Amino acid sequence: MHHTVFFNSVHAHGCKEPPKLPLDLNVVNKQAALEHTFLETTTRLFAEHGKTYKATRSGRTIIRTCDPEVSKAVLSTQFEHFGLQPIRYEEGKGFFGNGILVTDGPQWKHSRTLIRPTFDIAHVANFGRLEGHVMRFMNLLPRDGSTVDLFPLLKRLTLDISSEFIFGRSMDALSSQGACKGFMDAFMAAQRDVIIPVPKRTKEYGKWCKEVLDYIDDRVTEAMDRVTKPSESDSGSKQVRIIDELLATTHDRRTLKYLALSIFSPAHDSVAITIGNAMFHLARNTESWARLRAEIMPTTCQPLTYEMLNSFKYLNWVLRESSVRECLSTTVLPRGGGNDGQSPLLVEKGDLVEINFRSSHRDQTFWGEDADLFRPERWETIRPTWEYIPFSGGPRICPAFRMVYTECGYIMVSMIRAFAKIENRDKVEEWVEERRLTFQSLNGTKIGLLL
Repeated sequence: MHHTVFFNSVHAHGCKEPPKLPLDLNVVNKQAALEHTFLETTTRLFAEHGKTYKATRSGRTIIRTCDPEVSKAVLSTQFEHFGLQPIRYEEGKGFFGNGILVTDGPQWKHSRTLIRPTFDIAHVANFGRLEGHVMRFMNLLPRDGSTVDLFPLLKRLTLDISSEFIFGRSMDALSSQGACKGFMDAFMAAQRDVIIPVPKRTKEYGKWCKEVLDYIDDRVTEAMDRVTKPSESDSGSKQVRIIDELLATTHDRRTLKYLALSIFSPAHDSVAITIGNAMFHLARNTESWARLRAEIMPTTCQPLTYEMLNSFKYLNWVLRESSVRECLSTTVLPRGGGNDGQSPLLVEKGDLVEINFRSSHRDQTFWGEDADLFRPERWETIRPTWEYIPFSGGPRICPAFRMVYTECGYIMVSMIRAFAKIENRDKVEEWVEERRLTFQSLNGTKIGLLL
């Protein structure tokens, strides 16, 4: 996933021009999108033009970089020089309103403060909220070795987990897919169109946003009613509802709605995509599945705890290896200008800068010649810092990263304990992208699971 940011002020310090792409990025991106090769194309362009290069998009200067030192400057050491609201707010307000994903400054800081307690260790380590949903998910997996596309099931599972955790009411997508199909379709379509420039969006975009926001708004109303008109069952309930915890900090309906959506949107996507990618690669690297089984099976007779989950070293390596996320950003770059990529670079007010983390993850100078291969064992010795930031970094680091890995681990362990082998059943061997607000596998995760 990548983000566009706006740089407010900068001074030149021996600045030099970086290499320049001769084509307008709109032309390049349109062709890449049609061919489902956006990620591959951006990585190839960095290989051809260096870790930082300049281009134009619709007549506007844009600087692209995959340099980890730039990531560090933009996201951490020079964070205050950057903002994304001037770009993101106008493009995303129909879906995200004034939420944390499209704002800067005091509004962003306030939202961040309200959201942060949502992901404290008490919630992260509470496996009780996962057990019933994961059990229903496991019951839907075929036991006869027949082919299953795991990805739609993972989407339904994470929809149930996130809706109950945030709103106190599961959408029961695993039990009755039809009941929430309209919402799921609208949610995915809105996420697809929100990254498209406003004039080019489909006419249904507003309808999709309204369907998603109406659902969120109904849950906000229920939460407010629990405060003003509490029932006996509510007063005795120990159920955790994140919407109730947010309501304890603000009673502004608009703020509550977009805070809830800002949590719900990544919570639904991140876990399903991470597990789907992991299982995609494991089906093509069965020796890694065997090693996972060797690590996890000795604990089968023991209840899975947070401490036990964190002790599974190879599982952690697999999840890290599978986490390929993207992001963007900008400033007086500590590196990047000039032909050698080492000189500072002047970024004019209003220039756009993209930091492409995915291309940084493919940098052979750090990751080695096998950077394009799935090899969890690399994590035994490699110690990346800004070379690998799947959940961003600095003040804007995703506050849910620990919960995402925990949920992924819990679900993965459940499958590994139940099935001895995994097989690839997809005729397409390569991972093909589908670009929405996030990137996911276009062809799903078609596998066979054998007892």
